[in-house]
Amino acid sequence: MAEALSRPADFPAEAAPAPPLAPSIRREYGLDWLRVIAFLILIGYHTGMYFVPWPWMVKNRVTSQWLTWVMTFFNLWRLPLLFFISGAGTWFNLRRRGYGSFARERLRRLGLPLVFGMFVIVAPQVWVMRVLAGRHYASYFEFWGTVFTTGAYPRGNLSWMHLWFLPYILTYSLVGLPLFAWLRGPVGRRAVDGFAKLCERPGVIYLLSLPAGFAASLLMPHWPRTDNLFSDWAYFTHWGLFFFWGFVIGGSERFLALVERRRRELLCVAAALGVLLYAFRIDGVLPFDALARGWITGAVDINFGMVMVLMLVGWARAKFNRLSPALTWANTAVYPLYVVHQTITVLLGYWWLGWNPPFAVKFPMLFAGTFVGSWLAYELVRRTWVTRMLFGMSMLPDAPQADLGSIGWSGWGKSRRRDRKPEH
Repeated sequence: MAEALSRPADFPAEAAPAPPLAPSIRREYGLDWLRVIAFLILIGYHTGMYFVPWPWMVKNRVTSQWLTWVMTFFNLWRLPLLFFISGAGTWFNLRRRGYGSFARERLRRLGLPLVFGMFVIVAPQVWVMRVLAGRHYASYFEFWGTVFTTGAYPRGNLSWMHLWFLPYILTYSLVGLPLFAWLRGPVGRRAVDGFAKLCERPGVIYLLSLPAGFAASLLMPHWPRTDNLFSDWAYFTHWGLFFFWGFVIGGSERFLALVERRRRELLCVAAALGVLLYAFRIDGVLPFDALARGWITGAVDINFGMVMVLMLVGWARAKFNRLSPALTWANTAVYPLYVVHQTITVLLGYWWLGWNPPFAVKFPMLFAGTFVGSWLAYELVRRTWVTRMLFGMSMLPDAPQADLGSIGWSGWGKSRRRDRKPEH
């Protein structure tokens, strides 16, 4: 295993290491592109949930077993990538404002859209589930009244569904402030730089997944995934570690340069782990009993997620680290699109339950319908300061396009505002 993780001799020699204590100061358009791509994957993934046999709000009449193999691939790294990017965004966000201002901005751009989303955006998803379960309501508005009176889902009808991501990011952002302050100080910067220097040695960078593996083995047997924040200790820790690594790596030019230089190696390791993760899921391919296969599969999955994230960051930095009109638009639109997209998918899926075309027709139709519906919603949201506020956008329509503090994906470059607050 150690040999497999070593740096192959035919890879190009690495460039000279970055100077000590070099924080990342240039704008990271590659990370912006990754978050946009991750959102498109999110639409595709939630579209796929309509067609696979896994539990979800509404299911197509005919499900697809083969699609689960595709979904498994994305399932292992799409959320780690989003948490990693959110952690990196937190680093850049804190360069532009003081800690008090940062906390207030997090509450406004995460907390307010979460509350509004739970009562308005998510409620139709719960309505669809209740109707499909046999509940009868005279109208949707009769159901909507129960959102305010019946308590939290699953007993009640108040839920955050796909918006669960927001309270997790908000919690990491606020609880982690003392740690972030230390990491941004002189001692913390020296520690990060020393760790980045250590990771430049062959194979060491793959040890970044060890904390996640240890936490999973300790916590997951006792706390299955719930996405409810309060009794989700295994996955709260798992996602939090990716958020932490995003903050550390995203704030270090030395670390970012390292993953960029190692991107080809990371791609090869990710491909090898990808073969293993499928091999361990197919009975009879490898000679292990069920218990051993379960433990090994878990280890492969966690390592695959980390390597995929690092590989994607390296390639995005090398190949997509540039601004374009499409990226400028997407930077502003991506958060409102995230907030509304799953409700549109669920409603379209519910209305199309009686429509049974081939998968090759219905899947792209559902994907396209979700994207177009989300885009139309964004076009409405961006036109008034009230709706912009409720969806976590900048209050000013002419604000800098990249100033998306909403989900920790904010301001990858230096602020040029004259009223920039000093760093504490």
